[in-house]
Amino acid sequence: MKRTVTAAPDANGYTSTELDHLTGMADRLNQAGGALATLQTQWILTNQAIRRTMPGLPALPCTQAAVPPPGHARLPLDLMVTFCSDQAQACEDLRTKLQSVADRLTKAYGLYSQAESFMEKLMDSLISTAVTLFQPIAPYMLGTIGLSLGAAKLTGKLDASQFQEFLETTAGIHQPLLAAAASDLTSDHRDPIGRLVTDPGLLVPFILAHLQGDQLTMDPIQPQGKGLGEAHDIATALQNLESLGSCQDGIPYATIAVQRYREADGRDRWLVYIPGTSSHLDSPIGWFQNIQLMSDKASVRERAASLRLVDQAMREAGVRPDDPVSLVGHSQGGIVAATMASDLSNRYHFDHIVTVGSPIAHRQIGSSTWVTSVEMREELVSSLDGADNPSRPNQLTVRGRAGGSPPPGGSQTGRTVTTAGSGKESTHGMAYQRAAWADARDQNSPAVRRQDNHFAHAIEGDLQETRYYRGRLRR
Repeated sequence: MKRTVTAAPDANGYTSTELDHLTGMADRLNQAGGALATLQTQWILTNQAIRRTMPGLPALPCTQAAVPPPGHARLPLDLMVTFCSDQAQACEDLRTKLQSVADRLTKAYGLYSQAESFMEKLMDSLISTAVTLFQPIAPYMLGTIGLSLGAAKLTGKLDASQFQEFLETTAGIHQPLLAAAASDLTSDHRDPIGRLVTDPGLLVPFILAHLQGDQLTMDPIQPQGKGLGEAHDIATALQNLESLGSCQDGIPYATIAVQRYREADGRDRWLVYIPGTSSHLDSPIGWFQNIQLMSDKASVRERAASLRLVDQAMREAGVRPDDPVSLVGHSQGGIVAATMASDLSNRYHFDHIVTVGSPIAHRQIGSSTWVTSVEMREELVSSLDGADNPSRPNQLTVRGRAGGSPPPGGSQTGRTVTTAGSGKESTHGMAYQRAAWADARDQNSPAVRRQDNHFAHAIEGDLQETRYYRGRLRR
């Protein structure tokens, strides 16, 4: 079935400085309108003065002579009156236009600074109040829901489409409920979700030793087809990331792609693609690694095989400490990107990272690294951090919302996604994330343009090569 995706950048794509600039521009337009009103008055007074003079002109000797005396000329007074009237009307028309633009800017400031509709604010307030009241039992509510869904799935009473329907119906309470559940268990910590998974994260190496193994091996591979193409902006980078994650052109799972771009001055820039979680037992980008990466302890995060795989691939490709590096990751790949930008900033120069469907709110990323995040409201994964991503001048989160089928014919808003089956599918997939970013681009948001322009500059140059590294876990 076909579904549409609409997107909403943080603060509708405007920073607080840009919002304040709207009011300043409105003030200047109003001042220009006042100056035009003064000029209009001068033209009207000039018109009136000429009209008062016109009745007495025929009595003057120079006007009665058949031939004007030397040094005298007859003025086209009628034309002068018409000219003054036209100029006064032009001032009025321009003043009206400036006033209209100023009013719209003032209205836009009021709309954008609120960022949300009244009903959304009201619902958020009601949800927050309810979660606060039920916070003591939130962990048990969460556990009960999880067990119920798991039992329904195992008994065949809940298919993928029905599960997605449940996620979309309850989308508004995912993040508040997770935050309340974790905060109740670890109320003395700034990052409750990270604290909650730290102890399980400490056990992961022992589990891996018996199930997957903890010995990481990495081998260079070559795609059977043309492989990933050159990226020019975030949209093409996301397209490449989707191709990598879907194992097109014979690229196996758990493969990292590293592209090298070279500027005219010979400087290298790098773009690294990190796919999402794969369920294969020997995959270093597996389910257990998610637990390690979500920990609030760097010592636990750095042991995650997925992070070690990307680090090793970058070193093998030849990335040097001062080379500008951009990372693009989906799901766990985005968590790896944010974790590397926060934990390995002394090892690499991270210029820009793009995360897609990834819970990264608690990663402490330096102000010099640009961050672009895309999340879908209906999918649970990006809400697992229990908090909104930070909002700063060089960090932007685009939140997509999936609707029903587009109307037959006519105009429509949003981007259309064609799913494989007749029912609803998970919006965590790259097709929905790409549609959300595309819709944000269509809105011509200044913040989205800024992010896209910076990313394009971060990978400026000609693509020299793309290297592929496949990771495996061995005992």
